[in-house]
Amino acid sequence: MKRLKQLLLPFLTLVLASQVCEAKRPNILFIYTDDHTHRSVGCYPESYDWVSTPNIDQLAKSGTRFTHAYIGTWCMPSRATMLTGLHPYGCESMRMEGDYPGSAYDPEVLPFWPKVFRQNGYVTAQIGKWHTGVDTGANRDWDYQVVWNRPRYIENA
Repeated sequence: MKRLKQLLLPFLTLVLASQVCEAKRPNILFIYTDDHTHRSVGCYPESYDWVSTPNIDQLAKSGTRFTHAYIGTWCMPSRATMLTGLHPYGCESMRMEGDYPGSAYDPEVLPFWPKVFRQNGYVTAQIGKWHTGVDTGANRDWDYQVVWNRPRYIENA
């Protein structure tokens, strides 16, 4: 019986510790917009006087607000940088080429960070525009995806 307790104690400790870690895992909402100034969001000190963004401001109070984030000037290179963590010049395989919406993106060469979140039990979603070609990462990087500039049913396009 003593031997059984000695074997079970580390196992139960590990199980309980993993449940505690699971409970402390944060929810992550990453809002990314491109082509606008930080002055158009009220939570930044330099925002325009006429700006009113109470919901975003509340999220910023309870979350993380980036104050020194710099990114490319175009939407697709900016998005590639945010999804891969590489500077635009490092995202060589993620570019528009050929007939629109062709893309040379190779997910094995340049994986997106949401894939890592999925592999660790998070549910991921991408909602909004996507200008990186035909491969949107659905069911690989994202559990749910709604792309505003794409038809819901490709066969009806």
